[in-house]
Amino acid sequence: MIKLFMGKKGTGKTRKMIDMANKSAGEAKGNIVFVGEGRRYIMELKHEVRFIDVKEFDLSELNVFYGFLGGIVATNYDIEQIYIDGLMEIFGRNMSGIESFISNINKLSKKFGINFIMSMDGDPESVPTFLKEFVA
Repeated sequence: MIKLFMGKKGTGKTRKMIDMANKSAGEAKGNIVFVGEGRRYIMELKHEVRFIDVKEFDLSELNVFYGFLGGIVATNYDIEQIYIDGLMEIFGRNMSGIESFISNINKLSKKFGINFIMSMDGDPESVPTFLKEFVA
């Protein structure tokens, strides 16, 4: 499953995802991973949630990021949920390749039973057709 939170900057997308990750940490049977840019939220996440700062890795394109996520999944088959905060902000709002990325993430989700919860700045009413089914 893919769930995409969209809204203008400052509308509480990150807060909602942090709350969801923390709640899941107490309920989930598997592991929870939170991927974000910078370490500003690390103190707000429960210690059971694995935080990954993408700035520590030289991820410049969505296809590289997909490989990175695949590597995370390959090293831990107990992952139940992966939260990705600010998907397009990580890549400088470059929408090139987003359709392929979402398609690949959807396949990964189905194959391994992992829920991907992501946030993006933008108007949920004006998203491309291929994203509409995932907008929460």
